Amino acid sequence: MSLNIWLADLTYTQQQISAELIPAAIGGIATFAEMRLGLDKPIRLFKYPEKLATSLASEGIPDIIGFSNYVWNFELGLSFARRIKTVRPQTIVVFGGPNYPVDKGEQEAFLRRHPEIDYYIIKEGEVAFANLVDALRTSGMKPNGLKDSLLSVHYLDKEGSAWLPPPTPRLEDLTAIPSPYTAGKLDEFFDGKLLPIIQTNRGCPFTCTFCVEGTAYYGKVYRSIREKVDAEIDYIANKITSSGTAKGFRNDLFIADSNFGMYAEDIETCRKIAQSQERFGWPGYISAATGKNQKARVLEAARLVKGAMRLAGSVQSLDESVLREINRKNISADELMQLALDAADVDSHSYSEVILALPGDSKTAHLSTLKTVMDAGFTRVGTHLLMLLPGSELGSAASRSKYEMDIRYRVLPRCFGKYEILGESVVAAEIEEVCVANKTLSFEDYLECRRFNLLVTVFYNEGIFDGLLQLFKLVGAKPSRWLEIMQGIPPSARLNEFFCLFEKATREELWPQLDELLAFVRQPGTIERYLNNEIGFNVLFTFKALSMTTYLDEITSLAREGAHRLLAEVKAKSDFIDLIDDLVAFDAACTRDIFTAPERPVEVVFAHDIEAFLENDARAAADVSCRLHEPLSYHFILDANQQDTVRKFVSLYGSDDAGVARILSKVFVKKLLRSPRRIPA
Repeated sequence: MSLNIWLADLTYTQQQISAELIPAAIGGIATFAEMRLGLDKPIRLFKYPEKLATSLASEGIPDIIGFSNYVWNFELGLSFARRIKTVRPQTIVVFGGPNYPVDKGEQEAFLRRHPEIDYYIIKEGEVAFANLVDALRTSGMKPNGLKDSLLSVHYLDKEGSAWLPPPTPRLEDLTAIPSPYTAGKLDEFFDGKLLPIIQTNRGCPFTCTFCVEGTAYYGKVYRSIREKVDAEIDYIANKITSSGTAKGFRNDLFIADSNFGMYAEDIETCRKIAQSQERFGWPGYISAATGKNQKARVLEAARLVKGAMRLAGSVQSLDESVLREINRKNISADELMQLALDAADVDSHSYSEVILALPGDSKTAHLSTLKTVMDAGFTRVGTHLLMLLPGSELGSAASRSKYEMDIRYRVLPRCFGKYEILGESVVAAEIEEVCVANKTLSFEDYLECRRFNLLVTVFYNEGIFDGLLQLFKLVGAKPSRWLEIMQGIPPSARLNEFFCLFEKATREELWPQLDELLAFVRQPGTIERYLNNEIGFNVLFTFKALSMTTYLDEITSLAREGAHRLLAEVKAKSDFIDLIDDLVAFDAACTRDIFTAPERPVEVVFAHDIEAFLENDARAAADVSCRLHEPLSYHFILDANQQDTVRKFVSLYGSDDAGVARILSKVFVKKLLRSPRRIPA
């Protein structure tokens, strides 16, 4: 039987590309099935909904179509599935992915809520999908018509009975999956917009309850052999950099391993990446969740790739009761914290992540964790809401009840759109569940924590006020105390506007009832409001963007006053205090107009030699004043490479608040800051 089989890992596209990864996961499912089954026709892959809609209309509906299911594309896939089943009911619709409950009762309810899904594949998909296609071929290609139960394949039969078998055993050698890259299966997705992704191993030895991979199924780590990993890196490097294939800007790499750098094999991967950097200048940025233990090895991995990879010390919380509740006790918090101190030695950035409203969390616990990781010296501290993922233990009904979670609903930023599918206009938006309170954290305390999250994002992250932070370190002042002081300063009218808008956006993005939000999304004109960035934006990153553009003068004024009060509090020498105004002016000049006028220099006059101070932060206290005999004028500029980088990012994401917010979430912002050039007298 000759079958037309399509697989889709869809992303929203109308505001920006929301999930910008090359669809390597479905590529691997396709190459495995083609190898195992000897199919007459190659399996087609889709990423962009517009192309899928066009192909459905012009080429007809396939015999089997599969959709990946993540929190960022579930409703989009369902929208296509509904139209396909309406127009051609005999097409087999298969879904698979981690966005699926772990409890059997909830799994059955999921299948009954979504009759457009014929089969759902749980856990690893390669073996199960190939087995399903083989079984369908022999059973006459009938929806709900399997003769026997298949591991990992969930469905409702013709009588309405639920079949919920356990998952297939995991693949212990990922090399069994032919590389979709070297097979040429992913060539069409090197379009300059999508980000290449590789996975050298699967599994995670840790058991965090908020994570899908925290379940026992993923407890062992299995990997690909060296030759496959090296071949993929070589192939991607050539595709990215060869003329005629890189049609846009994409100089980064995503590594999907859950603890990259923690294993000896990862060091060899980094050596290979370093060779690619030398030969091709790629990758310039590496996005990876680095290992939670084995600090020395993780640092070596970062050193090999020349600072292109941020080091993750993602503690989530440092409170003992929280860590106990989320099964995170086998992760060394001390090693994670030490990463911040050691990152500079390997010329790398470091970041930590903290989740608000975990079980056992409180305002005191959350703020204490934030202050500790800031004062440890992480260059970025990501503050996150607690998303309740259906495939995680914490997403279960039992956990919600146990911890008395207050659940709210919000539309995921950038995950919404309006598409024409088989002659019908369809609106889709992804809605996530977030916990905003529990039995140890009130909603008002949640809001107060979010306000402090904003201060961390605006004033601490990404080295925007690097000069001040360097000064604080020299005089023994804590950055967290600086934020506390600024929190207590009565804001100016303009700054009060900034903070009030933030709180309004924080409250308004949360809906207490799912059906009310769904009704709102489906109202005529609502999706257009989302697409125009009136609503549904990433609140923290958008206000970070506003702080660097619209409110930069007010933000720098508050930073200056907070710094003066902090240094007075620690009784710093007057020479140090005298540096504050020029340091703030220096930091502001580095940031000003990066995205709106990258080619235009910013001119500032200084009374101190700030360059000399910043280049030697270990200078003796008696020699810190750096006061000049005559003021000096500087131009702050972006060099040609920085200007080119900014223009390419702006072309990719835009220069409005939403675009700048997206850029800030993707790059090492410090590498885009202006540099000073002394103006000759």
